[in-house]
Amino acid sequence: MGALTRTSTEPLRGGRRRRGGAGLAAGAAATILAVAGTAIPLAVAAPPAQAAQMATAADSSQEVVIPPADRATPRVDTPLAVGSTGFLHQQEGRDGYTWTDFASGTSTQVPGLKTLPANALVRPVGAGGDLLAISPSLARGATWYTLLDPHTGERRDVQLPARYTFRGTVDGKVLALESATSTTSSAGVLLDPGADAAQPLHITGLPAGAQLNSLSLQQQATDDRGAVISFRQDGAYRYGLLDPTTAVITPLPEAMSGEGLNILLSADRIAWWGHGYASLRWLPRGDFSSGTQEFPLPDDAYPLALLGDTLLTSAPDTTSGTTLGRRLTARSLDGAEPTTVLDHLALVSDSPPQAADGSTLFVGGTGSGDWAVHRFTARPEETPAHEVAQPLPPVTAKLLGLSLYRGTLDRVDSTEGKISIHQQDIGIGPVPVAGAAEPLPVGMPTSTVRCATGEDCVRIVEGNGYGVSFLSETGGRTYLETRVDPYTSHVQMQLPGSGGEVRDASPSYVVVDGGSPKTQYLIYPGYSKVIRSRPVQAAALWYSTLWSATPANPGTLTAERLTSDATTPAKPVRTVRTGATCVPTELQATARWLYWSCGADKQAGVYDLTNNRGFTVPSGPAMLGDGYVIRHDRAAGELKLTDFHTGSPLAERFFAALPAGTLADDRRITWTVDKYSGHVAYVDADRRVHVAADGVPDSAPVRGEEYIADGVAPRTTSSYYSTWTASFELSRPVDSWEVDIAQKATGRRVATLRGGAVRGRDAIGASWNGREPNGALPPSGTYTWQLTARVGGGTAPVRVGSGTLQVMCGALPTHVYDCDGFPDMVAVRKDGRTDSWEGHPQGHLYNRSYTADWPTSSTLVPVGDINGDGYADMLVRNSTGELRAYWGFGQVYFARGTNKSTVIGKGWNTYNLLTSSGDLNRDGRSDLLTRDRSGALWFHAGTGKGTFKSRVRVGTGLSGYTALVGVGDLNGDGTGDLLGRDKAGSLYRWYGNGRGGFGGRVKIASGFNTYNALVGVGDLTQDGRNDLLTRDTAGNLYRWAGNGKGGFGGRVKIGSGWGVYKALY
Repeated sequence: MGALTRTSTEPLRGGRRRRGGAGLAAGAAATILAVAGTAIPLAVAAPPAQAAQMATAADSSQEVVIPPADRATPRVDTPLAVGSTGFLHQQEGRDGYTWTDFASGTSTQVPGLKTLPANALVRPVGAGGDLLAISPSLARGATWYTLLDPHTGERRDVQLPARYTFRGTVDGKVLALESATSTTSSAGVLLDPGADAAQPLHITGLPAGAQLNSLSLQQQATDDRGAVISFRQDGAYRYGLLDPTTAVITPLPEAMSGEGLNILLSADRIAWWGHGYASLRWLPRGDFSSGTQEFPLPDDAYPLALLGDTLLTSAPDTTSGTTLGRRLTARSLDGAEPTTVLDHLALVSDSPPQAADGSTLFVGGTGSGDWAVHRFTARPEETPAHEVAQPLPPVTAKLLGLSLYRGTLDRVDSTEGKISIHQQDIGIGPVPVAGAAEPLPVGMPTSTVRCATGEDCVRIVEGNGYGVSFLSETGGRTYLETRVDPYTSHVQMQLPGSGGEVRDASPSYVVVDGGSPKTQYLIYPGYSKVIRSRPVQAAALWYSTLWSATPANPGTLTAERLTSDATTPAKPVRTVRTGATCVPTELQATARWLYWSCGADKQAGVYDLTNNRGFTVPSGPAMLGDGYVIRHDRAAGELKLTDFHTGSPLAERFFAALPAGTLADDRRITWTVDKYSGHVAYVDADRRVHVAADGVPDSAPVRGEEYIADGVAPRTTSSYYSTWTASFELSRPVDSWEVDIAQKATGRRVATLRGGAVRGRDAIGASWNGREPNGALPPSGTYTWQLTARVGGGTAPVRVGSGTLQVMCGALPTHVYDCDGFPDMVAVRKDGRTDSWEGHPQGHLYNRSYTADWPTSSTLVPVGDINGDGYADMLVRNSTGELRAYWGFGQVYFARGTNKSTVIGKGWNTYNLLTSSGDLNRDGRSDLLTRDRSGALWFHAGTGKGTFKSRVRVGTGLSGYTALVGVGDLNGDGTGDLLGRDKAGSLYRWYGNGRGGFGGRVKIASGFNTYNALVGVGDLTQDGRNDLLTRDTAGNLYRWAGNGKGGFGGRVKIGSGWGVYKALY
């Protein structure tokens, strides 16, 4: 027998290894592969309503409803201005602008305020009210500003003086500035916005030669008592405190100078800092002459507000992996340890709005669950008061795509603030359940190809071993991408064309319809390889089987087996003729069913691959399930189900309400079907995902792709051969599985392998070390494996498949010289030339060729394994009486000079017969029998170390037998037995007694003196019973099959020409 081999044509996929298996469902494979489809007319159509057979619509008790996920990115809110009783802000999800009252928390939309001009300034007028000033005017442009009552929406436009620009508000007045020209100096005024406005107050108090800078007031630099305003003097930027009552500027010390300073104004301090500052600098507001004070700042701290003695700064977030923003830290000017007051800040809070009373608004929190607008207000001699001014509820993530695969729901959404995939366990039982949803660690690219132009949707296709498949596009290049669990690598491979969509996927292959050019690509993601390009056509995958429409033959579908190098079409393994008069433009496949459609509002049907018959179904966007089709009836706004699991279609029935959206094809976007597990998912108007049982009985699992080792060699030290492994990918998830391994000849079970639930992309992985439960080696030979599984909560196992494997070099069966378990024979010609013959599974022998030369005076004795190395050995007595053992090495090969040998002893020519019946004393070691010239029979017990113990006489009076033949165990009691032929040709049997001797003789046949050779060949028929070979004088070789009861059946001739051999061993 040749070397033990394993075959694998697939690459490693997420640590799993497989070879091509039954791409057309095992169980039906023999029928499918052998029968070419004949024309089946479309005469079997879905019947009219049959109330008695109608199943109900999706039952709420048979479904789980998954609420919409919240987006991880918090709701966006932008506070614009703070009044005395509330604040104006713009919030994501609300139209226009909102006013929120501090006291009650009530939010109302500001009447009539839908939009604001670009870069508009919105400032509280102050003076104890909520009036807001907006520049430029909402209706009249930049030379006007608008006064807005946020409670009523009442507006009034006010014109600015000529050449003046709105720059902010302070204490109920509007600050307007006029830039200097070549002939005029800069100027500023404070304007009373009231209807009976007083004369403008012109700003005075600037040092000689100074010019006002035409800059807007910083929000943190103004309150009802004044504002810090900038001017230039002698080329330097200086600052002054503006008194809103008199419009007089009091210059601040020159220590406060420089362009681009950030100003913080509190009730008793004026503080500033700028680029490169290592500290915050400040002056008492009431005494500029007291000198500048400094407060050290960490390099990463950014001052935002000064409330009493507390400085609020932003600092880097220390939470790993977050993108929610910096944290807000409170730092006491007296040097106390800083504290975090908000874990994260929205970017908008880099310039927080400040009210006239100094209170400041920040947007932030720990995450989207507690995100809010926070109000901080100074308190004398205390830390600032902190209250939530407006909670910001999480935003429901937009659902962009949907897929179901073997008990896992994949949702493409914006939960993480970007396009991402969340996986959720919904179980593999008859009724779905809702497990936890987890994001895949590898996110989706922002360039994901959308399912339709101008639509925010992503169609993902399940089924490939590397995860859900989709397309992305970057720089004009299109890529096939996959995403799966954290433990499996994903794929990104560039396609030859651009655009398009994924048509179908199986564990090893993906079909993509390219956009430009219109080319269909058959892809092997494991090697990032396009194995074939062809015109776009209807195509479907079921494991390694590719179904295709035949453009030249309407209604004809063909199947081929794909390989990783299938650059040209293979010969079809099956052809189906549906009887349709059109060429299908779409195909979907399972183990038993083929769905085909010729397009919207055209013919559509299903073909039963088991019963070779087809029938029509209603046309429209449809998905094939396990024995049914779900169709989206857009006109009715319903999902409808056609059940045909019995082979005959029932009337289409209502399944669930699903109004038509903007997409002409919303499969895998708003609804999807798991053809492997029997669940249907759809999205309702509230973005909730319903996962419902389909109500159709599940089919039994069948094998898809599989990897099965040929056998196991339990004695070897090679990890590759010392374990039998099998990997099965099934057509549906299973609750548990079991592989039973039994000796083929006897049916005796030697191992049972078990496992729990298998789902998703996982395969059943069975592994056996080649030993029995007690650690014993099973005999070499052929064994069967049988895979069963429990599915759908059932208790009865379902048979999934079976096969055979070889146990190599296990325990040695009778008369087996190599490791395959089939009996062998050595035949010595009259010239000493020796041939090796090996057993064949069909019960005969075949010549493995010339292997040695033995002197015709030598006697060969097959003795099994006598040195304990697991290999059969051969005893040879030469003409001088020396007995030598030749050690076997697992092949039918025994030759001087090749096999290692050792001398057992001399003087063995005392015996005129040597034979072995295997283990005669039940110690697990091979023994030897000899007969001397007086007719005494001697038992030589093997030591297992290549020698024998002292002989023990176990019989006398046997000189009258012309042959004594060791035949192994003939009756199944575990002890070797003996045959003898007397001079009259009668054949006798002696059962071994387990102590090295034998019981009484029993005659079992006569007429055996016509044979000149008798060989106890072992189990040549592979039925678990030892057999006998005889040769007649004409050279014919006969097999006598053992009956397991100490006798034999009739002879069967298995060869001729054996007369060339002097002896058979």
